[in-house]
Amino acid sequence: MANSTQNSPSYSPDIKRNKGMSPLWLLPILALILSGWLVLKAINDAGERIQIHFSDAQGLIAGRTTIRYHGLEVGIVRDIKLSDDLSNIYVEADIYPEATKLLSRDTLFWMVKPTASLSGISGLDALVSGNYIAIQPGDESSEPETKFNALERPPADIRAPSGLNITLRADDLGGISIGSQIVYRKIPIGEVYSYQLDGNEKNVLIHASIQDEYRSIITDESRFWNVSGLGATLGVHGVDLKLDSLSSLIGGSIAVDSPDGGEPVSDNSRFRLYPDLKTAGRGIPIKITLPDDNRINPAGAPIMYRGIAIGQITDLQFSNGRKDIVALAAIEPVFSDMLTTGSHFILEEAKVSLSGIENVTNLLKGNYLTLIAGKGDKSRYFTALKKDEFHQKQSNSTFITLIAENSFGLEVGDNVLFKGISVGEVTKVSLVKNKVHIALHIGSDYASLIKSENRFYVTGSATVELTESGLNVSVPPAKQLLTGSISFTSEGTRSSKKQYTLYPSQSLAELAQYNVSGSETITLFAEQLPPVNKGSPLLYKNLKVGRISEFNLVKNGVEVKVSIEKQYKHLLTENAVFWNYSGVEVDAGLHGINVKAAPLKSLIQGSIAFDSIAGVENKTGDKWLLYESFKTARTYGRTITLVAKGENHISKGTSVKYNGIKVGEAVSVTPDFKHETMTIKLRLLPEYADILAKQDSYFWIAQPTLGLSGVKNLQNFWAPAINVKPGSGKATFKFNLHKQPSDSDGIAFTLQSETLGAITIGTPILFRDMEVGRVIQVGLGEFADRVVSTISISPQYAYLIRKNSVFWNTSGVDVSIGLGGANIKAGTIDSIIKGGITFSTPDNIPLQPVAESGQSFFLNSTPEESWKTWRMPIPKP
Repeated sequence: MANSTQNSPSYSPDIKRNKGMSPLWLLPILALILSGWLVLKAINDAGERIQIHFSDAQGLIAGRTTIRYHGLEVGIVRDIKLSDDLSNIYVEADIYPEATKLLSRDTLFWMVKPTASLSGISGLDALVSGNYIAIQPGDESSEPETKFNALERPPADIRAPSGLNITLRADDLGGISIGSQIVYRKIPIGEVYSYQLDGNEKNVLIHASIQDEYRSIITDESRFWNVSGLGATLGVHGVDLKLDSLSSLIGGSIAVDSPDGGEPVSDNSRFRLYPDLKTAGRGIPIKITLPDDNRINPAGAPIMYRGIAIGQITDLQFSNGRKDIVALAAIEPVFSDMLTTGSHFILEEAKVSLSGIENVTNLLKGNYLTLIAGKGDKSRYFTALKKDEFHQKQSNSTFITLIAENSFGLEVGDNVLFKGISVGEVTKVSLVKNKVHIALHIGSDYASLIKSENRFYVTGSATVELTESGLNVSVPPAKQLLTGSISFTSEGTRSSKKQYTLYPSQSLAELAQYNVSGSETITLFAEQLPPVNKGSPLLYKNLKVGRISEFNLVKNGVEVKVSIEKQYKHLLTENAVFWNYSGVEVDAGLHGINVKAAPLKSLIQGSIAFDSIAGVENKTGDKWLLYESFKTARTYGRTITLVAKGENHISKGTSVKYNGIKVGEAVSVTPDFKHETMTIKLRLLPEYADILAKQDSYFWIAQPTLGLSGVKNLQNFWAPAINVKPGSGKATFKFNLHKQPSDSDGIAFTLQSETLGAITIGTPILFRDMEVGRVIQVGLGEFADRVVSTISISPQYAYLIRKNSVFWNTSGVDVSIGLGGANIKAGTIDSIIKGGITFSTPDNIPLQPVAESGQSFFLNSTPEESWKTWRMPIPKP
């Protein structure tokens, strides 16, 4: 068996290797390719991932809330998250690839929700499909952005996607709202889709859209007016009640009318929205160029013809380039034949003068226009003239210009006189290159008086001149004294000049007649010699008018002799001020550094300048003061003297104030041992010197006060100040310094008491614990047997004091100790601190007459209990 097994044949398997891929692998490969394609498609369809921040998540649903542009879905919200600082929420949204070009830095997003109002329902599509996010693209040139902040409401400047977009400007919104209709002949042709305030927040801009089929109705002559709500006019003829349609009453409405002849307008054109039909002024539209400062009412100013209103102004606007002011007006068609090139519009202004009053109602209503009809071709463009300009054009008048250094208070309308007779008037006063130009109109009947050598000078004011023959005082007639005028002499050939010099006075005009040459010497005084030399120039407005001739040392300073040419002597007015004009002036402060350098010649030689500056102290004796700089001269002002008695704590540098405004300061404090007083020198600023240095001005020390009602003049605890009350009368430079404010307006009474107690100057007078006056003077009686106090009561409370009124002292605390214990009586905290005097009037008897000024009363030390219960009614006169 073994052999047979060993000898049997054996077989081995034939193994073959498959060189190809099994078909079974195709299924996973296809699945992998399909998955990759789906991923790529999902990424491609997702578009751009952005973040939009909202104040709250109301109405937002991830996976459902869409983003739309003009109704087309361009994205969807994928997720809603809370910001890191928990202040708001933001959504992550995908913008579809075809809409990613809408994204830029200026792109706007806002939530659209259905809303209902009287004017209708908006966002109706959101009511059906749910809330959605609207998008408005920005400037395509701006940088791309992926993070945005959503608006709370649609932007005000959004434009309608179709139709003619226009903007209406109104003073207020009135009854207009989003959705309000725009009607033409009662037919709706458009609607309002947004509104906003303009850049200056002065007007309302209303954005509206006109349907394409009606856009031809709107022209550059169209007029819009508000027909919303109920209108009523109350006048002498009764009540005029106007009520439009119910829809206009509820939702608001705007009417439009377009006169013939208008041109089509482009998109985004602007119009004015008038408040009513009357103001819109339908009629023949014209344009009138107005003069500046016309005071025309821009809405409703009438246009008159022989006292009858034939039209009205409907609006004011600037011309191209803002060069002129143009009035838009409407004229009734029946007067169209007067709208010709020969017609004139005259500006009627209010005029109040000594000669009479014209158009006084214009001061309240504003000016208006009058039409003077003329012949010519048809015209719709006119230029309004002032009355004087119109009269000048109507006659063969003469016009000349006077050149002066000062206006001398002359105004338009002032007379031009020749031998006291009016032959013309001032038509314009202006400043041209640091010179005053005064335009004159001379009537045609007097044109022959204007000759080549005429000399013009200012009249209309009293003049005083000291000459070799004595004192010459000239006072013009009262009318000229109030209004001012210009007079002239008529000399020379008939060939007149266009410009003449205006002299300040007749004497200077006469001096110019002889063309005087040579020079005159004046003396300046300075504490130290400025950097000048002999021959250094004397300048007036950088014009050399003289030179420095010599200088000498004198007591306490230096005298500088200056020679001024006689032809410029008239520049030395009573307000002339001299200062050093050499070197470089540096003014440094919080506002920066201002460096001002004199001309090169003045830097080398040195110079002195002068000009006319009112209110500056400019002389010491017969010598002119020379200040170290223009800044010093400008702020120096006038010096006055105060005489003070007793202790006052005033020192050099103490401020002088009027109603909290600094008007000067103390420059020196000197004791007068002989009179036991203090002499205080004050320097008032130039702009206040002439007002405060008056005979009746009142100066007092501003004392700090502490009371229950508060603290007054707290700053004076550390830095005392001097207060001033301006007076009147003649100029004076010496005053008394008082310790209390003036009581010149109060009513004075006298109180007599056995002792002084706690009464001092300033102790308040009380009525029902209300301060109605104060003590202004305390002293002994004539025989020293009593204390006499003078009180001042405010005029508005003087009627409370009757002939039988009773006064008592409420100062301090009254403590009495007896067997029954201690009794403490105290007044108010104010009376404890400052003291006080109370008064009352007995009741249960007829009311006594008002006490006369100066009446004397007895001041009780303590009140009776019944006095405190008096409640006598006192009627106010």
